[in-house]
Amino acid sequence: MADELVGILKKLSEAHGPPGFEEEVAEIIESELKGFVDEIRRDSLGNIIACKGSGEKSLMIAAHMDEIALIVKHIDDKGFIRFAKLGGIWDQLLVSQQVVIHGSKGRIRGVIGSKAVHVMKEDERKQLLTYDKMFIDVGARSADEVREMGIKVGDFITIDKKFLELAGGLVAGKAFDDRAGCTALIHAVKKAEPKCRVYAVFTIQEEVGLRGATVTGYAVKPTVGIAVDTTIAGDHPNMEAHEAPVRVGEGPVIMAADGRRESLSGGLIPNPKVKQWIIETAEKRRIPFQLEVLEGGTTDATAIQLSREGVPCGVIAVPTRYVHTFQEVLSLQDLERLAELLKGLMEEELPI
Repeated sequence: MADELVGILKKLSEAHGPPGFEEEVAEIIESELKGFVDEIRRDSLGNIIACKGSGEKSLMIAAHMDEIALIVKHIDDKGFIRFAKLGGIWDQLLVSQQVVIHGSKGRIRGVIGSKAVHVMKEDERKQLLTYDKMFIDVGARSADEVREMGIKVGDFITIDKKFLELAGGLVAGKAFDDRAGCTALIHAVKKAEPKCRVYAVFTIQEEVGLRGATVTGYAVKPTVGIAVDTTIAGDHPNMEAHEAPVRVGEGPVIMAADGRRESLSGGLIPNPKVKQWIIETAEKRRIPFQLEVLEGGTTDATAIQLSREGVPCGVIAVPTRYVHTFQEVLSLQDLERLAELLKGLMEEELPI
């Protein structure tokens, strides 16, 4: 099981899928699911909806395909490219990163540069370096050369990172948020013998506003909805336990609530029956799990729950260190347990 999960996660992590341009990721997912589901289709926005099983009731489990990324904003006369952000990115992570610009003539590689620290004034050195003071260098000497490469305003930009296997059963890579969720969902729906109609949905543009889940929740009209995503593991230096109590290696995380800091508005308060059903399924199958109240983020379930007349929803996540960086870390054992829990939910009677 671990080898299969590693293979899928590696392919998905190294693939490029910014919000609005998830095609490469979608093709991998479709190839993995072909022959394992009863039906698979893409909607007009690019969401993948795979169906397996039958019955009047249905379970929708959603994982998003997109990753945090950039977009070309301006090309200056000397051939340097300015960019805007797609999704929540801490600016300091960007400088010196290798990038791929997805232009009309193919992929162009570049690096993110900034003013050298040697020539910064003392007050500049003390300030956080913001993205508007950075630029992308593709080796061009003029705006015309950049355009000849097939690069124009509005082209997508992704960070280029390789998948790494670390010690202790841990792996590192980009876009585990939420290619890890996609991996677990792919594996689960392949193996499951569902008790109801199961919709494995791989959504677009989660990082910029839960857009794919908004339309697929409406189209599928499930009895119960689950989002599968990553969550913040705080088991590393400079993190207090109360800030992020979830730990890598201790099992998937069942969300008790999520949303904005201080108020938890704009997030999800899971349906109590759904949350208890997930807990009982984990206990029945002897899958260790963690519970979390997440301040500062939410998932596709927030959009799904508000579709049509409303959908009872819950969230399950894989604990991940350094979320929303370009080198996230998770435990393969946690990913296996997450896949097993998702499979278990597909094979249990729905709670509603």
